[in-house]
Amino acid sequence: MVTDGKTRQKEGFSFPKGERILKPDDFSRVRKTGKRVSTRSLTIYILPAEPGVRRLGLSVSSRVGNAVVRNRIKRLLREAFRLNKESFPRSSDILVSVKSTAGIKDLNDCKQELSKIFVTP
Repeated sequence: MVTDGKTRQKEGFSFPKGERILKPDDFSRVRKTGKRVSTRSLTIYILPAEPGVRRLGLSVSSRVGNAVVRNRIKRLLREAFRLNKESFPRSSDILVSVKSTAGIKDLNDCKQELSKIFVTP
């Protein structure tokens, strides 16, 4: 699938809006009623959702670092999700809240943190 004249995306590896948690009400619903699992750097909330759809939401507090640090963490987590979608539970909303950046320096660190909860290849 070609998104524009310069960028090519392989089907199945994209991250469209339908796979994102965007509304504040959805974030609070997942945080309040979802199952909570924690690792050293992340707290992950999982809530069953619409059949066949898995959505990801990211929450990174300003306590984690400045805007550059927070945006880098979000990019790494989105990429880990994008490349390993099949490892995440189907038909669920997944909210990842970052507690600290101590365990996350690169994409491999993100995959390792997530593999403690989800089975990632």
